[in-house]
Amino acid sequence: MKYIIVFVTVAVISFGLFLANYLGAFKGVDISEATQGPFKTVYLEHVGPYHKVNKIIEQVEKYMASQGAPCGRTFGEYMDDPQSVEEARLRSKVGCIVETVPANLPEDFKSGEIPQRKYVVAVFTGSPGIGPLKVYPRVNDYMIKQNLKQTGAIIEIYEIHSITEKNAMTTTYLFPVQ
Repeated sequence: MKYIIVFVTVAVISFGLFLANYLGAFKGVDISEATQGPFKTVYLEHVGPYHKVNKIIEQVEKYMASQGAPCGRTFGEYMDDPQSVEEARLRSKVGCIVETVPANLPEDFKSGEIPQRKYVVAVFTGSPGIGPLKVYPRVNDYMIKQNLKQTGAIIEIYEIHSITEKNAMTTTYLFPVQ
């Protein structure tokens, strides 16, 4: 019985370490300040938990692919702070960064522009699912040390480099600052 408990404990710890490594928990976050944008966007608005936007992004990707303009980069613009806004009321815009906006967008689809401005830029090559746990605290510390104040919605830009390669995705986080 003692050996079974030890085996199960080791297996659980090993799986946890594997999963943390796979998701990028041990990867670094590159933080800098830069002027970025403008970015043309095609998007859908979403109200609800931020972790449920993936299906909406896929809907926009599917539409853009049908127009012969596949998304090279997708994005999420997150307007509300989940620490202070009820999860069911969180607002976001999610979709594709595009070169050209297609004419006659379907109902509910919108186009817009993420403006050119100064951002704190954080680049992370791990899973966007752990970004809020890994990236946001580091950026917050950076902004405090640099005496910067966030002045708008956080933008996450997702870029898949390869479907077949493990960890071939980069998420660029843009925190607008003054």
